[in-house]
Amino acid sequence: MSYSQLDDVILKLTDEVTVKVLNILLDQREIFDEDIVNILNEGITEENIDPDSSEEENVIRIALKEVRKSLYKLNERSLARYRRVRDKETGYFVYYWSPIWERIRDLIVSRRKQTIKKLKQRLDYEQRNLLYVCEEGHTPVTFSDAFEFGFLCTVCGQELAQKENAETISVLQNKISELEKILKTGLEEIEGIEERMEKTTNS
Repeated sequence: MSYSQLDDVILKLTDEVTVKVLNILLDQREIFDEDIVNILNEGITEENIDPDSSEEENVIRIALKEVRKSLYKLNERSLARYRRVRDKETGYFVYYWSPIWERIRDLIVSRRKQTIKKLKQRLDYEQRNLLYVCEEGHTPVTFSDAFEFGFLCTVCGQELAQKENAETISVLQNKISELEKILKTGLEEIEGIEERMEKTTNS
C-alpha cells in the first residue's frame, strides 16, 4: 500500500527509496531490515535484468546498504525507531524497525497547513493591494512602492502599469481549495492508518 499523503511530503525531505522504506514500515508495523530489502526487490530476478540495457531501462535491485541508509535517515528525523535483539544462533545483534506514527502524522498535517497558510497570505496580499508591474513581468510592487520609484521598474527601467490580478487571485483560491480537500482526505487516510495499526497492535 502507498499512502498518498506521505509520499509527496516525505519526498521533499529525502529520497524515493526512503519513502518506499517508510511505506513498508507502515504496512508491516515492525520489520527486520533484510526483510525490507526482500519486499523492495520482490519479483526482480536475474532473468528479468538485462545486462546490456541502460540504467534507465534496467531494473535495479536495492541493496541492504541503501535500505539501512534510508532507515538511519528516518531515525535521525524521528520518523522510525529500532529494537535491538541478539540473535541466539549467531550472537550478533539484529535490528527490528518500526515507524513513529505520531511524528509522521504531525509532519504530514503541519506541512499541509504550512503550505495553505502561505498561499492564503499571498492571496490576501493580492486582494488588498493594487499591484504594478512592467512589461517584462518582473516582481510586482505595491502602489506606494511604484509611486516612490516614479512608476519605473527598478530592474529594467520600463514603465510600471497596474497589474490585472483577477486570474492570479482565482488560481490561488483554487489551489487553496484543492489543498484543503487534500488535507481533509489526508486526515481521513491518517485515521484509517491509525485504526489499522491499533488493530495490528492488539491482535
